[in-house]
Amino acid sequence: MSQYLLYFKFEPYLAQWFIHEMGGTSPVELPRGSVEADILKLFLAKQPGEQPIALGDDANLVIAIPTFKHKDPRTYNYLPPKAVNCLHKCLRSRFDVQLWDDLHQVHPKAKMLKELIEAWMESHGIEFDETNWCAISKRYQRKRELYLKKKSQK
Repeated sequence: MSQYLLYFKFEPYLAQWFIHEMGGTSPVELPRGSVEADILKLFLAKQPGEQPIALGDDANLVIAIPTFKHKDPRTYNYLPPKAVNCLHKCLRSRFDVQLWDDLHQVHPKAKMLKELIEAWMESHGIEFDETNWCAISKRYQRKRELYLKKKSQK
């Protein structure tokens, strides 16, 4: 890993979850061949113009730029906005899949969604506060409604 870093400001629960999933340390070191590393490999670019490297004072997710064979992080250390959006969507999709996989089999049997989500947050390194809980609860409920709607149409 290089000493060059990328700074992101994502939803707090998403940043906390990703840091936890990648080993719990910051800056996050991406495994070679992971989807996130592949996004960086594809889209890392040279800093545009004379723009200084952003230090990310309000960042809640810091990722160490991996060293790629044809993209030296000393030169390729900028992620364009649309690529940041791709990375964000990738993390949200992975989060949704894990949330659904972990909770959908238990929730219908246990009528305690609040406690299930709190326990899930704790086990995935997400700080419990009302904002995080509400966001995660809404994401889970949207997925659940989609699946119930599909099931009732069959």
